[in-house]
Amino acid sequence: MDLRKLKHFSVLIALLFLFSHLLYAQTKTITGRVTDAAGLGLPRATVTVKGTKVATVTDAEGRYTISVPANANSIVISSVGYGQQEMSVGVQEKINVTLQATASNLNEVVVIGYGTQRRRDVTGAITKVGSEKITSIPAPSFEAALQGKAAGVQVTQGSGLAGSGSVVRVRGIASISAGGDPLYVVDGIPIIQDNFLRSNSGGMNQNPLAAINPNDIESIEILKDAGATGIYGSRGANGVILITTKRGKSGKPSFNYNNKIGFATYTSKPKFLSGAEWLQARQEAWINDGNTGYAPLPSGITWADAQNTNTDWWNLVTQTGFINEHALSMNMGGKKLKTYAGLNYGNNESYIKGNAYARFSARLNMDYQFLPNLKASLTAGWNRGDNKRVPAAWAGGVGDALSYALPIYPVYKKDGSYWTGGANPVRRLNETKWRNIDNRYLAGLTFEYMPIKDLILRAAGSLDYLNSTDMQFESQNWLNRTDIPGIAKANPIWGTNKVFTGTAQYNYSLNEGHKFNFLGGVEVQENVINEYNGEIYANTDKPFWEQMNLYHDSIDHFKTHPASRPNFAERERDHWTFNSFFGRINYNLFNKFFFQLQARYDGSSKFGPNYKHGFFPSGSAAWILSEEDFIKDLQFINFLKLRGSYGIVGNANIPSGSYYYRYNVGGSPYNGNPTLYPENIGNPNLRWEELRNFDFGLEFALSKSRLTGELSYYNKTTVDQLINAGIMPSSGYADAYRNLDGGKIINNGIELSLNAKIVDKPDWKWSVGGNISKNYNEVKSLGALSADAIGGGTNDTRIIVGYPVGTNYVARFYGVDPDDGLPIWLDKDGKLTKTFSLDHRVAVGSVIPDYLGGLNSSVSYKGVELSTLFTYVIGGNIYDGAAKRQAGVVTDWNIRRDNLDHWRAPGDGAKYPRLTMTTSMYDGLSSEWQYNSTLFLYDASFLRMRELTLSYSLHKDAINKLKIKGARVFVTGMNLLTFTKYPGGDPEIARDFENAQDRNMSPNVSYLTPPQQKSVVFGVNVTF
Repeated sequence: MDLRKLKHFSVLIALLFLFSHLLYAQTKTITGRVTDAAGLGLPRATVTVKGTKVATVTDAEGRYTISVPANANSIVISSVGYGQQEMSVGVQEKINVTLQATASNLNEVVVIGYGTQRRRDVTGAITKVGSEKITSIPAPSFEAALQGKAAGVQVTQGSGLAGSGSVVRVRGIASISAGGDPLYVVDGIPIIQDNFLRSNSGGMNQNPLAAINPNDIESIEILKDAGATGIYGSRGANGVILITTKRGKSGKPSFNYNNKIGFATYTSKPKFLSGAEWLQARQEAWINDGNTGYAPLPSGITWADAQNTNTDWWNLVTQTGFINEHALSMNMGGKKLKTYAGLNYGNNESYIKGNAYARFSARLNMDYQFLPNLKASLTAGWNRGDNKRVPAAWAGGVGDALSYALPIYPVYKKDGSYWTGGANPVRRLNETKWRNIDNRYLAGLTFEYMPIKDLILRAAGSLDYLNSTDMQFESQNWLNRTDIPGIAKANPIWGTNKVFTGTAQYNYSLNEGHKFNFLGGVEVQENVINEYNGEIYANTDKPFWEQMNLYHDSIDHFKTHPASRPNFAERERDHWTFNSFFGRINYNLFNKFFFQLQARYDGSSKFGPNYKHGFFPSGSAAWILSEEDFIKDLQFINFLKLRGSYGIVGNANIPSGSYYYRYNVGGSPYNGNPTLYPENIGNPNLRWEELRNFDFGLEFALSKSRLTGELSYYNKTTVDQLINAGIMPSSGYADAYRNLDGGKIINNGIELSLNAKIVDKPDWKWSVGGNISKNYNEVKSLGALSADAIGGGTNDTRIIVGYPVGTNYVARFYGVDPDDGLPIWLDKDGKLTKTFSLDHRVAVGSVIPDYLGGLNSSVSYKGVELSTLFTYVIGGNIYDGAAKRQAGVVTDWNIRRDNLDHWRAPGDGAKYPRLTMTTSMYDGLSSEWQYNSTLFLYDASFLRMRELTLSYSLHKDAINKLKIKGARVFVTGMNLLTFTKYPGGDPEIARDFENAQDRNMSPNVSYLTPPQQKSVVFGVNVTF
């Protein structure tokens, strides 16, 4: 090259360099991060230089880099579902932005199995309930507070007894003999949740969830379809409820104190005849039966004494209960350590004298960042539930006040001692004491390690330890003995539930349009429940809980002195294990299409050697329609998502040891020696119950997100049902667990949730919302089993093809013959007859309501807020098993006031037949206990004001003067109003159940069930 050409080339290079330098001088680079209100990075947020086409999008962590012209004044940041923000550029080189969500709940983080996701990205059916909704009312247990707040979730609170459990059903009843309750997982621990640890002693199923402190709960996620529950495989058929406790957040130490003080009574007082009215009814029945003179009275009561007695037993065993709750928590977080600590004390007296539930709890949750890529998390909680129990229902006490304790019975004799001729619930409550004390420890330690970018390894070990001690005391007066001062009794049960979980999660981006998340894991669980093989007791004048040394000494004495208690020892009551492998793949395509595949391979000791393991796959997908151009043009649509899922999940909730031959000691002695007798027949083919689950949903936000909601359809089919049914008597066994070959149960339904912001101004806001769901349940096939092969415990329900699980199976009452007052029945063919027969029984009514849901409203003006929640049930039936004696044949029970509408003379039109003391008066009726008919089947519809809260939050000026961060005072009413046609009292019932099968089949049966609690509490919540 000659020198002239070289010179020209050098000049050209210099000019290009100068031009590029000048160009660079006219632009600058800005970096930053876009986050949501919770501080989480927002991927694919758009950052645009205002007035230009220069733009970029944020990465997976919300970070961005953009070259901005020197003359640019501002950048605009936007993201779907969030409000747009404009930021001045000035001389800044780093601009971080926090966007506020505009589409309600679409960008919140929800907990899923073994992880979290943005609500927008979720492909399954999940309902999230926040902490403020869980603690809004003084419910006996946290699950009761879910009532009316989640579509497709039926929550029936058991009764007004303190600590009472609830029957929770997610999208219907899918099982017969296997447990129908959802799986409860607390901070990753599938917890002990056996409602039958105490069977139904005392007329109530013990609630193992009651001890968990609602104030420690950050959120509850209810997983409803296979797309959400599939990762839990064999235990996801009934839904999964994930409970996440509160954790420390970044910031200086912050304290919160919450106090509630209030009063409790009953929602409805049972209406019975007075003493004089009861005597009149008794005498009328006596005359109707063809007798003369005075009718004989029960328990040896004379007419003279009876006519001078009118005892209101309900008033004597009830009170105005006192509610007192205190919760103190601390939250803090730095670069390395984040901590949440909480203390709680609460005492909820019910309206029944002597009945209360006290809860004590302490929690410490810590997260420590050892290294940028290594973190440890500690979750530790102690919960103590002290249930001061009283007998109820068939066990006496308050149950006697509804049945055997007649108004003609006195409380005391003339000498001041208790009257003991018949039922005396006052004596029972005063002379016997009962406590069940649960100590529960939930603890877990998790290590999270990131060896390389986007790969996270987690190892978690967890322990759920439950020590439950049932203690009773009977006084000398109750025992009618003078040789001992009284007797204290105890029956402890303790269980250890250990879980280890290891997961590996990897995020991979092929490019901005293709993002993957891979999860693989292994989980091992062992659950052991222990007890003593006999009751612990001591002759004493005080209960064990007042002298724990005597309790421990009695155990030691029985262990070391076998002569006093032969063979007394600890024994294993239940023992089962699970080992599992699971995986999940999530694919995000252009932040518009979302796909998920997941599977779990479960092995369980509960099932036979031929079917020890099961495979449970599922798939789901979602399409953000609002990202499409043809939807973006519709200005009123802010968000629209279509999702669907299909998968197979299972149910393993049966007693352990059901598949092998089992023998027990205690048969008829042979030659003076104990013998073994067969207890369980073996079944090596016992296997998982499977549920095939399809779900389709539409989520939306309209009109600037003023209207949001979700519409879902689901179809669930249960096959290979686990049943505990009768077998051939020649086998030597009464019944056995087995799978029902060819059996099929379907549940399909529709759910709708809506929330609307009617007024949304800075000082004045009004929002309304609600949900409604309808579930159709049908038994499609039972093979060769008959209607009587599977009974609902002591209740009048059966499994019948073509009807829902647990259909009432009773005779049909047609009416009362106006000529003679006798009942008229319909036989099996629908023909009129006056002869009662069990052969006339047919499937009637419905244990499942037609519709259920909740309606809520919140109005606020500046710091004042009025909020309400109504819950409702439309359709379905209640079968009142006690009405056979309360409103039927005149016996030694109380008589309900609605029975006054009975036949008295020819020509009368009446609801109830003529009174009688002899069941033979009604042709074919052998006993009043056989009087099972539609006469006692009632409409279950009701509307209830579940919550009403008036609150005031202090203004910022007042807060600043007090040097606190926030304060709120409130008054809340629970169950203040109930509208129902049910004559038996409270329409929300769930009686004590004998086992899981009874619980599945008889959710609509009441038997001397105490009405729900009504309460008013005053509270204050202060953050400082």
